[in-house]
Amino acid sequence: MSETVETRGDDRRDLIVGDTNQDGKTDVWVSDTDGDGKADLFQFDTDLDGNVDITLVDLDQDGTPEVTVDGDGGHAPA
Repeated sequence: MSETVETRGDDRRDLIVGDTNQDGKTDVWVSDTDGDGKADLFQFDTDLDGNVDITLVDLDQDGTPEVTVDGDGGHAPA
C-alpha cells in the first residue's frame, strides 16, 4: 500500500471498471467518492497484475488531477 490520499468524500462508487487488454483482470477503475455521480478517483494497473499501480485524484473535478501517487493511495478497489 502507498501513502493515503484525500478524496472528495468517503463513499466509493465505481463508475467504470475495465479490462482494457482482455486478460480477465481489471486494469482501470474510475470512481465517485462523494456521491455526486462525477468521477474524482482514477486508478490504473500498469503492470497487468490486477493491482492498482497509480492513483490520480481530481479534487475539484475540472478534468486535471491535483494528486498523483504510486499505488492505491489508500483506496484499494473492492
